Amino acid sequence: MDDMLSKENTKIAWFALAWFLINLIQSYFTEIIEDEAYYWVYSQFPAWGYFDHPPMIAMLIKLGSMFLPGELGVRLFSSLMGAGTIFIIYQLIPQKSRDLRIYIICIIAVTLMHLNVAGFLALPDIPLVFFTSLFFLVLKRYLTEDKMVQALYLGVIIAMMMYSKYHALLIIFFTLLSDWKLILRRTFWVIVVVAVILYLPHIIWQIKNDFVSFQYHLISRNDPFQPRQILEYLGNQLVVTGPFVGALLLFLAFARPAADAYEKMLKFNLIGFFGFFFLSSVRGHVEPHWTAAAFPPMLVLALLNDRYPGLRKWIRNLGLASIPVILIIRAYLIVDFLPLPEHVTRMFHGKDVWAKQIEEVAGDRPVVFMNRYQAPSVYWFYNKKTAFTRNNINYRRNQYDVWDLEADLQGREVLLAHWGKVDSTRVISTVQGDIHYYDIKKFCSFNRLSVKILEKKLQSLPGHKLTVPVRIINPTHQTVCLNCPCDLPPLLYQSIVDPDRKILIERIKDQPLMTSIGPGEQVMLEIQVKVPDQPGDYLVMISFGSELLSPGLNCTPVKLKVIDPQP
Repeated sequence: MDDMLSKENTKIAWFALAWFLINLIQSYFTEIIEDEAYYWVYSQFPAWGYFDHPPMIAMLIKLGSMFLPGELGVRLFSSLMGAGTIFIIYQLIPQKSRDLRIYIICIIAVTLMHLNVAGFLALPDIPLVFFTSLFFLVLKRYLTEDKMVQALYLGVIIAMMMYSKYHALLIIFFTLLSDWKLILRRTFWVIVVVAVILYLPHIIWQIKNDFVSFQYHLISRNDPFQPRQILEYLGNQLVVTGPFVGALLLFLAFARPAADAYEKMLKFNLIGFFGFFFLSSVRGHVEPHWTAAAFPPMLVLALLNDRYPGLRKWIRNLGLASIPVILIIRAYLIVDFLPLPEHVTRMFHGKDVWAKQIEEVAGDRPVVFMNRYQAPSVYWFYNKKTAFTRNNINYRRNQYDVWDLEADLQGREVLLAHWGKVDSTRVISTVQGDIHYYDIKKFCSFNRLSVKILEKKLQSLPGHKLTVPVRIINPTHQTVCLNCPCDLPPLLYQSIVDPDRKILIERIKDQPLMTSIGPGEQVMLEIQVKVPDQPGDYLVMISFGSELLSPGLNCTPVKLKVIDPQP
């Protein structure tokens, strides 16, 4: 049996190696995608945390780029981890239940499992799935061998999971929920101590940055309920688990009764993960790949389910039928030959040409894009020249609002790029559409300043003017000059979100006189806010903009209740 096990492991190892080489080739010929470019910019500023994600993906890109150039370096460790995950998941299946042929077919058929079509991309899900698989492998042994060495391994792996993506918290929670008596083991607390110590640098980073990641993920991403979001979530899960075999694998995994404590943990994670994001779809859009960490338990439980032998034949046949589809998708990522919608084509093709076309006009000037963190990232990656995004209230905060790039651009000559109809008649024609732009001789922007409304709730009659106490804070380490020569002099604006989520923007009539604000300095002001004419519940923000720039993301919204004067 040991010889058979060794032969099986050798075969799956060779398959994983071949998969790695295929992904390296794919990496070389496939353009960077927008999110990868964003994470590549992460890697240019090594830190223990970033606005959207923990630092693992940035570390892997930085390390890979030390060995190989361009897209190949960016994706080197993602390709390695994708191949490693294939090998590890196979080890999670008991030897008596292994079927190498079916397993390989499943790996090929599960289209976007971050092992296949997306398995070479430098995305945070890749290390998360890798370390999650490793976690279950070591946990399997820890359940039967309560030893210190297993506890130390688990502590390290949990920290690596958490450094990959915050979704790791769900894995930890559902694992403990399946067997809470683990906390009675003395070695369990070794796991906790090791994981916390290793993760402490990221916790400190979050504290220093006002927990920006948690505020974004837990608060800012909430959207009003829309029934289509639930339908989108369910449909997307069938697609990402395999367009042909997804439904079968999900059925087999959910229908498999847990045979022991280990399978119970896998089952809790499977149900918990898919259930959590099903509930999340009620409050906002759920990206298809957010359930990626549940795929190792899904595959293992599905392949352990021997109650429906006829379905294995269907998995084999449908899996083989999916191979041409996979090959076509992989080929399309390299060559644009399919008649797909324009927005899909732009995701994978023409970005290198687009970046060069803008550079021809910008020259050595930094390019400032409006409301698109992906655009400056792609431009920066292909041209190796600084770019920036100036975000306003119609968009969201991102890592560019955390870096000091805004301060570095103050007073400099830049090209300010817009999409859509704007006043500028200057246009750059690119392969991805026209970009309107302005030549700014002395750029200035003040998104790094914090504007805090000091009242927790506001209340007024319709159409009145409301005096609102405001504190302006400079959280940076540099003095912010508000009256220095500038093409875009700062102005304060009120932005009111009405019950229909429309944003009503109006310049503050009586502009306060402001000069400079030193590092850490605070300025108290009283601002006259014009109250809407209609009763209802609103949100109000006060922030910096200019005649050209819409109000920025300086202020946390405060509730404003406009009272009906008629009782």
